[in-house]
Amino acid sequence: MKKVLQYIKDYQHEHFDWKLYLTILLFCSLCIYFNYKYDFEDSVIDSYNGQPIKWLWMFLFHGGPFFIVCLILYAFGKKRAWLTSKNYWFKFLIGFGLLALDRSFYGFTEGLKYLPKMEYHFIVRCVNWSSGLILVVIPLLILYPFIEKDTDQNFYGLSWKRFDPKPYLLLLGVAAIFLGVGSFLSDIQEYYPRFARSGASLFLRENPEASRAWLVTIYELCYGSSFISVELIFRGFLIFAFTKTLGGYAVLPMVVTYAFLHFGKPLGETASSIFGGYVLGIISYNSRNIWGGVFIHLGVAWLMELFGWLQR
Repeated sequence: MKKVLQYIKDYQHEHFDWKLYLTILLFCSLCIYFNYKYDFEDSVIDSYNGQPIKWLWMFLFHGGPFFIVCLILYAFGKKRAWLTSKNYWFKFLIGFGLLALDRSFYGFTEGLKYLPKMEYHFIVRCVNWSSGLILVVIPLLILYPFIEKDTDQNFYGLSWKRFDPKPYLLLLGVAAIFLGVGSFLSDIQEYYPRFARSGASLFLRENPEASRAWLVTIYELCYGSSFISVELIFRGFLIFAFTKTLGGYAVLPMVVTYAFLHFGKPLGETASSIFGGYVLGIISYNSRNIWGGVFIHLGVAWLMELFGWLQR
C-alpha cells in the first residue's frame, strides 16, 4: 500500500495543477451530464448497432474527449509538441481505431445467428465479452514491435516485471467496503449481476442437463476477460504509447476517455470511474505494467456480480 501511495504522491508532485485539473473535471462533468440527461450513447449511438457507421461514431466518441483534453493541456502550456507530431497522430489512429472496432464489431453476432434461438443469447454474450482479446489484445501485440521500436519491451504494460500483487489486495479490500454499501442503490441492483441477463435461463430450459454452475463459470470468465483488453488499451496503450509526446500527462486524457466507456452504466459507476481510472493510470505509469489494474478491475467486477446476486 505504501508503494501505491508513493506512486500517487510522486505523480501529484510532478503533474498536479489545480486549475488544469478543475478544467478537465468541468469538461468531463459536462459530458456526463449531457449523456445522462439525453441518454446519448444508448439512444443515439447504439441506434446504429450492426451498421458500419457505428465504427466512426465510436472512434469520435472515444477519440474526441482524448483530443480535447490534449488541447486543454496545450492551452495550459503543459505539452504542445504533440499537435505536430506524426508519432502522436499515427498512434491516435491505431489506438482509437482498434477501440472503435472492439465497440462496434458485430461479425461474431452475425456468425452465430444460426444457433438455436434458446442458446443463441447466452453464447453471443460470452463471445462478445471475450472478443476484445481478438480485436484489441492480439493486434496490439502484433503491431508492438513495429510501433515501439525504440522503447523497452514491456508490451504496453503486459510484462510481469516488478509486479507485486500485495498492494492491490489491500486496495481491493477497501473497494469491497464501498461496493457493498453501493450495492444497496437501486440503479446498481437493476444492473447487477450481469449474469442475470446473460440468457442462461433460456439455455438451461433448452438444455436441462447442463450445469448452472458451469454456465456461471463460463460467463464470468468471459466477462472477466474483457477487462484484460480494457486495461491494455486504457492503462496500457493510451498511456505508454503517448508518453513520448505527452509524458506523464497522458494519464489525464486517458481518464476522461475511460469515463466515456462507462456511459451506458449506472451514473454512480461512471462518476467513480474518474477516480478509479486516475489511480490505476498513475499505478500503471509508475510501475510500467497493467497487471495491478487488471487485478483490481477483475476483483471489482466480480464483487459487483456477487453483491448484485446477494441483493437479489
